[in-house]
Amino acid sequence: MAAMETFWPGLQTRPHETARAHMAGGVPRAETGDSAAAVLDDLRGRHFECAEAVFVTNPEGRLEGVVHINDLLAARPDQAMAEIMEPEHTAVHSDQDQEAVALAALRFGLVAVPVVDEQERLLGAVPPQALARILRREHEEDLQRLAGISRDGDTFARGVLEAPLGDRLRRRLPWLVIGLLASSLATLVVAGFEHTLDANVAVAFFVPALVYIAGAIGSQAVSVAVRGLGARRMAIVPLLWRELATGSLIGLALGAIVLAPIWWVFGDAWLALAVALAVLGAGTVSAVTGLALPWGFQRLGFDPALGSGPICTILQDVLSLLIYFAMVTWLLL
Repeated sequence: MAAMETFWPGLQTRPHETARAHMAGGVPRAETGDSAAAVLDDLRGRHFECAEAVFVTNPEGRLEGVVHINDLLAARPDQAMAEIMEPEHTAVHSDQDQEAVALAALRFGLVAVPVVDEQERLLGAVPPQALARILRREHEEDLQRLAGISRDGDTFARGVLEAPLGDRLRRRLPWLVIGLLASSLATLVVAGFEHTLDANVAVAFFVPALVYIAGAIGSQAVSVAVRGLGARRMAIVPLLWRELATGSLIGLALGAIVLAPIWWVFGDAWLALAVALAVLGAGTVSAVTGLALPWGFQRLGFDPALGSGPICTILQDVLSLLIYFAMVTWLLL
């Protein structure tokens, strides 16, 4: 019996973004008992919408395996399809989201993704041209959603650049206004440590670099979270521990890199240690925040990517500045 993994059967979306919408019904088919010679004779002289592989079914039409054209040509004439097919394969249901189709192709290295119905009967396959379109659309959508640009029906399909000015403002401005108001927190943090800056002006030199590092690490975490949480349901605690370890190791590596140069240039070992520890703390906090925020959006019933970029940036900036000035105050004053 063939082992088939059906990709995330619970993930559904709009009709024009389902696997069925991208599917080609005209694909080479064969049954498990057919010989390679018989299949080649049947394929000869016919035109298929998607001819990258032969999809093998049982007599009831259920997908059993896939035979690549190269393997079919290399097979003995009397060899049965059941002997040369790849029984370990994946498929998507016809009503699944196009993102599941793209992820199945990437995960299993498929040039064409089989599409089945609820009884696992073969309906067709998503061809390479459609996969390329899906990957491009999903990539563009992720970039827009990370920037806080929501998806809104047909307007989204026209693209941000072609949308009317008022519509572009309506989709983009709210999250940026929230970010502008929240950025006052970062100003208050800096103002609250005015005495620290007065005591050592060199402390101010590292604020831009620290904010940048925190934002870069957080952006990576947000990107990973948006892609992962949107594709599958996973427990948050193991993910947080994993991201905590990743962020800590990144922060530790970056902190170790900057420690010696700052000590050498400024001649202040305590300042160098404060910056290194702040980078370590900022990396850890930013990585966890970048993962936890999209998850929180998802739990509240919102798009897990909606506004994560702008809001996460503010949280990372404020927390990183608090860690930095706390380290400086502790070690230098």
